[in-house]
Amino acid sequence: MFNIFSKEGLALFFFIFPALLLSLSIHEFAHAYTAYKLGDMSQKYRGRLTLDPFKHIDIVGFLCIMLCGFGWGKPVQIVDTNFKNRAKGNAIVAFAGPFSNILLAIFFAIVIKILSMTGVLGLMATNNIGIILIQMLSVTIYFNIVFAVFNMLPIPPFDGSKVLFYFLPRKYKNIMYTLEKYSLIILLVLIITNVHYYIVGPIVNFLQYLLILFINL
Repeated sequence: MFNIFSKEGLALFFFIFPALLLSLSIHEFAHAYTAYKLGDMSQKYRGRLTLDPFKHIDIVGFLCIMLCGFGWGKPVQIVDTNFKNRAKGNAIVAFAGPFSNILLAIFFAIVIKILSMTGVLGLMATNNIGIILIQMLSVTIYFNIVFAVFNMLPIPPFDGSKVLFYFLPRKYKNIMYTLEKYSLIILLVLIITNVHYYIVGPIVNFLQYLLILFINL
């Protein structure tokens, strides 16, 4: 987390803001577009079939990012009765968000790889603007990995819980319904106690390591 009211925190916020905005927007757009392709036309009427980041910003989540260093995008509301298979449709839509972030992280890793192979990366590293652009690319990769892994946690309110729900035997589904009632409390406990770091951190570091290996090949 960072303190936006400090000079360093404010500078850091504006540095990572583009990466956050892009990661959040792609994530929520992927949910909306997938739901639309599966038959939920309401996404079109709600204006969520766009990459315009301001259509995907949640005011409270955005303020939390500024004040606390963590937050969320505007959740995509789906009408799952429009799906041919409601359970399967919900799982696919939920998975689409984290999957899009992984694809975006891979895409920017490929961009850095191409820049490195062509010698452009070395030239960029010789001036301040180029260094800032390289760092922003790296930060974007990092945030997309974090969003993907964090959202795939198999507990409410994360996307992973909806994916897990589809595969759970019927007798265990009630457990997920119960946990969903306390989703806000679960989220607050994870963040306040920093437990999420010990769960998500090792996976994020491993995926980031794999992409660094790819870039350095």
